[in-house]
Formats: sequence, structure tokens, C-alpha cells
Amino acid sequence: MRRISALALSLVLVFSVAGCTANKIAVVNPARLFQESDSGKAGFEHLKQIETSMQAQVQIAQGMLEKSPNDEALRARFQKTFTGYQQLINGEQQKVVTRINELMQTSLDSYRKQKGYTAIINSEGLLSYDPKADVTTEVIAEMNKTPVTFEPVKLEEIAQTDTKATPNTASGSAKK
Repeated sequence: MRRISALALSLVLVFSVAGCTANKIAVVNPARLFQESDSGKAGFEHLKQIETSMQAQVQIAQGMLEKSPNDEALRARFQKTFTGYQQLINGEQQKVVTRINELMQTSLDSYRKQKGYTAIINSEGLLSYDPKADVTTEVIAEMNKTPVTFEPVKLEEIAQTDTKATPNTASGSAKK
């Protein structure tokens, strides 16, 4: 009876170990997916262009305020405009992150299914793993198969000469 129990226990352990070895697990570095994928680069460039446009408008406003340092109405208008710009950039950042996250998830799922992996996990939280398990470069290639573009955003420009005209906020003039 003890022999049968020991044999049964041995078989259970063998099948358990065999089941574990059938699972294939890979790791990826999500930061690299964002930084090195074409979609991540496009998103970064999109946000950089908006920031450059905003900086140009800030310089124009600073020049106008230097000419009229005591004009509180002008200062208030610019504050309102730049608050609108900040809301616009925050919204665009959220759009970029959401779009890239969606593509990343689709690409990870596709790659995992194609290669027969049970799971793909984040390498940043692991204490140790075999570098052969890192499939980040392959997932980037999978992401790059789907081109991602972002709609250009035009900021409301501040008139350099007309200090009496009221500029609209950026959120009302953005192309969406």
C-alpha cells in the first residue's frame, strides 16, 4: 500500500513538473517599447512640436509684457491663454500614452500567441532572469508593423502688435 502511495505521489510530482516546463514565459522592458518603437518616437515628436509652438508663444507674450509691465488685463489674458495651452498639452499627452499603450497591448498579445508564450511579463520588476527570455526587440518589431500618426495641433497665436485684442484659449482652437 505504501508502495502504491509513493508511486502515485511520484507520478503527481512528475506531471506537475512536466506541466510547469510546458509554460513559456518571456519578459519585456516597457520603457524600451515606448522609447524605441516607431509609435513611441512619433508620439514624442508630436508632443515636442506642440511644446516648441508653446515656447514661441511664451516668448511673444514675455516681449509684450516687458513693453507693458503694468498692464494687468494683458497679464490676465496671457494667463488664461497659457492655462488653455497646458490643458491642451495634458490632453495630447494622454492621447499619445493611450494610443501607444493600446498598440503595445495588441502587439504583446499577437507576439505571445505567435510564439506560443503563456505569459509575457515586465522585466523592470524582476530580480533575476535569463537575458534569453527578453523579447523586447522582437515586440518592438511587432509594434512597428502598425504605423501610428498623431493629428497636428495648432495653437492660437498671440498677436505681437495688438495688445488690446483678446486672444482665444488654446483649447478652443485646437484641431481635434
